[in-house]
Amino acid sequence: MKIYDISRDLIKALPYPGDEPPRLKAVHRMKDGESYNLSRLETSMHAGTHVDAPLHFIADGKDITALSLEQFVGECVVLTVPKTPLDAMYFMKRPFAPRILLQGPGELTESAIGYLYNQGCVLIGTDRQSIGSYSDELSVHVALLGYGVAVLENLDLRAVADGRYTLYAAPLKISGAEGAPCRAILISPEE
Repeated sequence: MKIYDISRDLIKALPYPGDEPPRLKAVHRMKDGESYNLSRLETSMHAGTHVDAPLHFIADGKDITALSLEQFVGECVVLTVPKTPLDAMYFMKRPFAPRILLQGPGELTESAIGYLYNQGCVLIGTDRQSIGSYSDELSVHVALLGYGVAVLENLDLRAVADGRYTLYAAPLKISGAEGAPCRAILISPEE
């Protein structure tokens, strides 16, 4: 068994354009004579590796605490995708699992989203900062989140080969949040 940490460092990852970078502030430090260390974190819910909840793009959508943990744990497939629109036909010719992680610049089309949902997909992840494009964040997010498909963004898949894995990527439990950071890991199958 091999474990791959596919999370980006929350503090070191580039922020999404327009977002402020996360800040870790020292509140108490032992080197300053305190008896313990304590820090304060200020961050966007979408910094580093994170999960989008429906509330991110759907006005009356579920917050992050309402999402089923089963979506974030289980059988997964990693696919390297080309810089082309990814339609249903593209996914019909690839291995399927209920959780799919995309490595590369390809963007999902409506036909791909409908096909994946109908096949039982419960989570789509990407190594890009967003599953949507910078010119159209709304369409892909609303389609996926509207179907109840979880969105996992800003993964670090550089050390992971295409194939089947077990994914563990539960978001932090933050009431009322439209998203949350997570620590995502993949476990390779027994060899």
